[in-house]
Amino acid sequence: MVMKSRRTFLKIGMIGIASFFVFVWNKLTLNYIESSSKKQVNFPMPQNKLVSFLNGYIVIRQNNNTRVLSAHCTHLGCKINRTENDLLVCPCHGSEYDLSGKVVKGPAYKNLDEVPFKISSDGAQLEING
Repeated sequence: MVMKSRRTFLKIGMIGIASFFVFVWNKLTLNYIESSSKKQVNFPMPQNKLVSFLNGYIVIRQNNNTRVLSAHCTHLGCKINRTENDLLVCPCHGSEYDLSGKVVKGPAYKNLDEVPFKISSDGAQLEING
C-alpha cells in the first residue's frame, strides 16, 4: 500500500512540475512576441501575390485592399509561414485561419492580430507599425 501512494505522489508531483514549465514557457513566449512586435519596419510592397510572409507579418492583398496580420499563431506563438487552399496554416500544431485572420480550425481560439500599416504615396513601400 505504501508503494502505491508514493507512486501516486510522484506522478502528481511530475504532472505539477510539467504544468508549471508549460505555463512559464507560454508566458515567456507571449511576452517575447509582445515586446518584439512594438516596432516600425519598412518593406518593399509585395506585388502580384495574394499572400506574402514578411519577417513576422502576413500581407494580404485582395480585391484592391491590403491587410497586414501578425504571423504569430495565437495558440503558442509559432510563426505562420504557409498557405493551403486560401488558409493560413500554423506549422506547429495545425491551427488554420482564413485570409481575414479568423480562426477556422484550432487548437488556436483567438483570431490573428491586425497590425497598423501605411503604404507610401508611390505605392512602393509598406511601413508596418507593429
